[in-house]
Amino acid sequence: MTTLPLERPIRAMLTLVCACLAVPGFADEAGFIDLLADGALSEQWRGYRAESSPDAWRLEDGVLTLEGSGGGLITKEPYRDFDLRFEWKIAPGGNSGVLYRVVETEEPAYHTGVEYQVLDPEFPGVTDLNGPASLYALYPAPKETAKPAGEWNTGRIVSRDGKVEHWLNGERVVSAEIGSDDWNERVGGSKFADWKGFAKNATGHIALQDHGSRVWYRNVRIKPLAAGDEAASTDSKRMLFVTQSSGFRHPTVTRKSSDYSHSEQVMQQLGVESGAFRVDCTQDVATDFTPELLANYDVVAFYTTGDLPIPEETREWFLNTWLAEEGHGFLGVHAAADTYHNYEPYWDMIGGTFAGHPWTAGTDVVLRVHDGDHPAAKPWGPAGTRIPLKDEIYQFKHWQPEKVRVLMSLDMEATEIKKPYHVPVLWVKDYGKGRVMHMSLGHREDVWTNPTYQASLIGGVRWLLGLEEGGAAPNPEVSDEQQKIAVAAASVGKP
Repeated sequence: MTTLPLERPIRAMLTLVCACLAVPGFADEAGFIDLLADGALSEQWRGYRAESSPDAWRLEDGVLTLEGSGGGLITKEPYRDFDLRFEWKIAPGGNSGVLYRVVETEEPAYHTGVEYQVLDPEFPGVTDLNGPASLYALYPAPKETAKPAGEWNTGRIVSRDGKVEHWLNGERVVSAEIGSDDWNERVGGSKFADWKGFAKNATGHIALQDHGSRVWYRNVRIKPLAAGDEAASTDSKRMLFVTQSSGFRHPTVTRKSSDYSHSEQVMQQLGVESGAFRVDCTQDVATDFTPELLANYDVVAFYTTGDLPIPEETREWFLNTWLAEEGHGFLGVHAAADTYHNYEPYWDMIGGTFAGHPWTAGTDVVLRVHDGDHPAAKPWGPAGTRIPLKDEIYQFKHWQPEKVRVLMSLDMEATEIKKPYHVPVLWVKDYGKGRVMHMSLGHREDVWTNPTYQASLIGGVRWLLGLEEGGAAPNPEVSDEQQKIAVAAASVGKP
């Protein structure tokens, strides 16, 4: 089995996400300002010690590009405490940086500003201390966390009350406190010791550095932080995402070399973008699914198949103790229902067991929303909304409508392949004081990149964590009604 160590969570995300995984819609998160919206280059930015932006910077289709040289950019507004999120890509051999606490003086921006390094990880002489996402020359970041030149990385800077964090591709790689003894010692032993204004101003501009290299930025957004702001906390909840297969291995959970799988990459990205949870991934439950390690998590998610090698006593403890505790949740995704077929406590918890998929991955289907108020279903639309989609759809045995709240189902009237039974797609339930959600969709990679699907997962996880309210009272009448509709739809045209 291959596992990526949990001791360095989200460390090996070397091929995070392609351009289509920019997670549309998060620039509009509450409180965030889109710094690259239409017209933002002139409205939000200007040159350092200049009235307008240098011609070398171009903003097209949401991507800010530096071609050649012409000077750096700074935000027109200064910021004190903030959560800055962005994506960056650097040309081979390239060098740039995102600076903060910048004050305009006769000296360059880096004489006052602290730098989040943007650099080709194969740059000659690069080290962790001056590599990608490092707090340049002061606090190191593991350079192997960065993606190769020419590929997009996700970055994040959180600054609050002098405490700063640098994030790269979902991992917090730097933590520092400006003005602390450790900080002062590091600065005193560096070139910054002679720069009297370095990092001295709590309020300053954000700057994008011109280092003579071609560099790209996109999805740049900032949220000024205030006391008690939920997004200010980087001590977010944690999810353990288990993608181990003891049977059929789905392509979307298949890893290549040391890289995370497609679904793992997306789930981690959603955690980072939502600001609500962090995601660690494992395909080695024998090592990582233990009471000692699970004590560190608030949600466990399965995209699994077959009988996983978890000792029975651990399974019993997980179902009877861990999951039943308030604040804990279980998320089943797609093939999670194709796991532990003969272990009743598991399928009793999740709500049913895989019993085939007449609707294969290439099948066009239509879904129907039953409860559009629940955070997991709200992104799909209000009750009654029909959603055309292409994905593999499971049917179930051991289905227990009296124990679950169905949020979405296969619309048998509108779907071409008709069967005379109800096929739920998304449901939730209370489990002791814990919570359970199962999302049957997720076989196809393009489903994982669907913004509505992503928002549904985020809403569901927030509900599991108790961050959003949503009903879980069983609604067996929905199953009864859908069963009748399915029988009638399947009988049309038959003698």
